[in-house]
Amino acid sequence: MPAVVREKEDSESSSEDEQGDHPCITWSGLSKSIPVLLFLPEAIVSKDRNICSVGERYNMAFKIVRTESRLVRRILSSHGFHEVHPNSNDFNLMWTGSHLKPYILRSLQEFQKVNHFP
Repeated sequence: MPAVVREKEDSESSSEDEQGDHPCITWSGLSKSIPVLLFLPEAIVSKDRNICSVGERYNMAFKIVRTESRLVRRILSSHGFHEVHPNSNDFNLMWTGSHLKPYILRSLQEFQKVNHFP
């Protein structure tokens, strides 16, 4: 899965994602080239297609391993992320309820992020 990349295009582009105006994406770094996703809690109840489009547009995926995190699952789904099987390696975010083995951490790609709780 590719990481989100900000493309430099003409100012005539009408897509708000390319202009940096998407409510769930903010740009950081020295040259404002590193995307940071913001998860909005109101996405659960609002069903706003603009919020949901961020995960769908970039084909973002998550997996939840060894925990039942209904709130995390619902937030990610409402932002357009889709859930993959726990054995799949095709994900952007992994949420786990236990510590990971070192070989799993070494096999992660640069764009893959992990959170374990507790």
